Amino acid sequence: MNVPQVGWSAGQRAVVKRWMLFTYLFAFAALVLSVFLILMRNTGGWVLLVLTVYILGAVHMYVGNIKKRQPR
Repeated sequence: MNVPQVGWSAGQRAVVKRWMLFTYLFAFAALVLSVFLILMRNTGGWVLLVLTVYILGAVHMYVGNIKKRQPR
């Protein structure tokens, strides 16, 4: 017996919004730190910048993929 999937509840959408805000705040802090390190001629700044962009992109793609599978 297949149970039809329903869309996200208001509570679930609120939790996703909260976690995405949390993620974006940490990404912003990491970007500021990486720019500071790059300006100080530290190669770790480039590593931090690349990791931040990759992780943020992965989170964005993951949430976007889940949203696409939800019925409207």
